[in-house]
Amino acid sequence: MDAGIASVLAAVVTGFLAIVGMLIQFRKENHDDHAIVAGTLNRLADGVERVEEKVDSHITDHARGMM
Repeated sequence: MDAGIASVLAAVVTGFLAIVGMLIQFRKENHDDHAIVAGTLNRLADGVERVEEKVDSHITDHARGMM
């Protein structure tokens, strides 16, 4: 095999493996980020539900003439 062809082949294989490695790393980071965002949204939803319950009970109190 000619040295030029071997060099080109080595560069192609190295480039391909580098791209595969970057894609695997990106997928892992994306999965980790998704887990963080999902947890944050769940905590936010819990807080909104608590506020909604408080507002609903407050409005009900006004409707009953308790306030």
